[in-house]
Amino acid sequence: MGVPSLKGRNLRISLKQWRMFHAVIDSDGFFGAADSLNVTQSTVSHAVAKLQDQLGVPLLVLNGRKAKITDEGRILLERSRLLVRHAIELEKLAENLRQGWGSEIRLASAPIFPAELLPLALRKFSLSLPKVKLRVRQATHEQAKSALHNNTVDLAITTQMTEGFVGNELIKVEHVAVAHPASVLFALKRDITSDELRSQCQVVISDIDDYVATEASYRLSLFTQVWNVSSLDLAFRVLRQGIGYAWLPRHEVQQALNENQVRILPVVGGSTYTTTLYLLHARSVAPDTVTGKFAERLQTCSRCYQENTRAPARAELMPDPACCDDVEQH
Repeated sequence: MGVPSLKGRNLRISLKQWRMFHAVIDSDGFFGAADSLNVTQSTVSHAVAKLQDQLGVPLLVLNGRKAKITDEGRILLERSRLLVRHAIELEKLAENLRQGWGSEIRLASAPIFPAELLPLALRKFSLSLPKVKLRVRQATHEQAKSALHNNTVDLAITTQMTEGFVGNELIKVEHVAVAHPASVLFALKRDITSDELRSQCQVVISDIDDYVATEASYRLSLFTQVWNVSSLDLAFRVLRQGIGYAWLPRHEVQQALNENQVRILPVVGGSTYTTTLYLLHARSVAPDTVTGKFAERLQTCSRCYQENTRAPARAELMPDPACCDDVEQH
């Protein structure tokens, strides 16, 4: 049997009615819903009563002054929330088109993700769809997780997978232990023990993801000095004074390493560790949508970037702009 045709069927329920139903649930009753929507309580009551009558199923039952959602109401709640969100996104898209833009892609990115990959992927993608607007904000895993649940981002680059969302491994980021060449640690002229590291100040970027920060400080004890800074630039300024050491993403420090502004510390047990980043999709993102296709392009460019950085003869970390031209344009 095929899917029944909806052609010619009139829509009986308005988005306004669904929003009033949501407000009753979110505000724990009709009074709170009326207050949040800035309408009278009778307006909300009438809209929800009419909604139930038109659907032919009970959505709420009254328990004193409280409104309790029914099993049928719970089933329809999330589907109707998605319907309203899609309607809002459709209006936003129309506004973007009016202003000369096409689709907008909202992305939350871990601070350690190589930022140069985003304009590269967008430039490649824009060859076939030139009016795409990319809105990016940095976010820790917990912030990105919250944004996905609240549907305020379409894609998220995070250090962990999140239950309930489709995701794929995107890229591995190598971190290296570095210090200024004049650091007393290099004067030892041998591998540095964890006890010797503990005697030095560790410079930590404070807006880095908590998961990564934990990895970076796995050698620390309660007696370790920590200097928290707000940016990579400030971390470099501290290191250039010969103060302490830091675990930093290699792609961020490679130029400084090439110019001998910092050096990799020979640490007992290893001078590097790797963090895996994942690309997560919001529930509304399908493979055949603009956002889904951009995600594919970002995966391709990230894979190319990873292959280039593994080549020991290459000092630069920026992928060749032609790296993903062999992949079919979307």
